[in-house]
Amino acid sequence: MEVVLAGDIIGSQKNSTDDYLKIIEPILEKYSKKGMYQIYRGDSFQAWLEKPQLALFVSIKIKAALKRNGLLDVRIAIGLGVVNLIEKNIAKSNGSALTRSGVLLDSFKDIDQDLMVDSGHPLDKYMNTTLQIALIYMNEWTENGASTIFESLNNPGITQKELGAILGVKQATASRRLDRAHQKETDLLLNLFIQYYKDVRHAAIN
Repeated sequence: MEVVLAGDIIGSQKNSTDDYLKIIEPILEKYSKKGMYQIYRGDSFQAWLEKPQLALFVSIKIKAALKRNGLLDVRIAIGLGVVNLIEKNIAKSNGSALTRSGVLLDSFKDIDQDLMVDSGHPLDKYMNTTLQIALIYMNEWTENGASTIFESLNNPGITQKELGAILGVKQATASRRLDRAHQKETDLLLNLFIQYYKDVRHAAIN
């Protein structure tokens, strides 16, 4: 089962295009299949991920990276299913993963949630409810909190002392920022998504 992310930038009109492209493009390039991402209309993107089980990790990493700038955020729809690659071009391709991510992203205009999944499986309801709860704190990340979460995601296994050195703060300050940004809860959420992905993949709903 493949995963496609579809997203758009919140606050793009208050920032220059370069401000957010230089943030999201390296992340999309790193986690997408080779060349299988696109940025269009200036502030929207689509990416076919190399490792589907990391879809939520990548989504939260993008969110944290953008929220380091207090004026930026993101909406991301995670579509699970199949991808039919056409002419080695994600923009010309089709399949349920692409369709689900696109339709879900469009639906965000009518619902108060900006991070959701769609696999066509009943488990989506439980994952999306969990994401809705998690967004209560993620949407409130300060610039410091988002920076702390981003660096912890960007450097797996990093110690609080090392994290503090990257952020230019003491270890105790880094620890407090992790607690305030709910790092432990975020790690639990990421592990839950990995299990969710295994379950829906096993069900093999296309």
